[in-house]
Amino acid sequence: MDYGTLIGDSFAYAKDGLFGNVGTWAMLIILTILPAIPIICWVIAMVLTLKAMPGILFLAGGFGIALILAALLSAFLSGYSLKILRGGKPLPPVVGFGTLFTEGIRYTVIQVIYMIPALIIFCITVLPAMLSVWTNLLAGSKPAGMGPVFMGMLGGILITLIVGFIFGLFSFIGVVRYARTGSFHEAFRFSAILETIRTIGWGTYIAALLIMMAIVLVVSFVIGVIPVIGGILHLIIGPFITVFIMRYVCLLYDSAGTA
Repeated sequence: MDYGTLIGDSFAYAKDGLFGNVGTWAMLIILTILPAIPIICWVIAMVLTLKAMPGILFLAGGFGIALILAALLSAFLSGYSLKILRGGKPLPPVVGFGTLFTEGIRYTVIQVIYMIPALIIFCITVLPAMLSVWTNLLAGSKPAGMGPVFMGMLGGILITLIVGFIFGLFSFIGVVRYARTGSFHEAFRFSAILETIRTIGWGTYIAALLIMMAIVLVVSFVIGVIPVIGGILHLIIGPFITVFIMRYVCLLYDSAGTA
């Protein structure tokens, strides 16, 4: 696996598709912003009701509704991502919002199914600890006395991340299989998914994904620390990162000769 070529081709695809194509870039910025709107509204509502000391059910219920709305609104960008994963060139236009939404919902469902084990671990370990911390803070307990709870929460988060990463290895290939075939069932054909990963090579596949994640994290960090305009730059560069990631995964999948 030539990681340099993989990175270079993905970067060139994003550059050629977005630079000079302001309309597509602007539409992708809008699609990127949409999922954040419900979360922002929830945060504002919590700040406005903070003095009233809202109960756990109110907080959890509001956050749950915000997450559902965010997932629905993220379907547009997810649906567009599937277009890139089909392997066509050049970068496709942002059109057909009905199709983007319905396919994006299927994309989200596939990802959620793959993340069920991690979500179960999170709900068993992290969520109760978070609720305990919040309840104790409302009761006036000092944070210093909740050390074991915090440690348990950190341990649960670590296990959740590990399990999520393991199942994420399968979900990347599964999503591409769905994009290429249009069959929901193909996203969960583990025999075919395992064969693709074995053809790429487990070490090569994991290394390629880690390199991709490292690139995205470094770029996001560098942009994020820029004073004043860091947030705005992150919003502008977000579509470029999304296109880069999708093309990178697409090329990684095709390296197994399964195009």
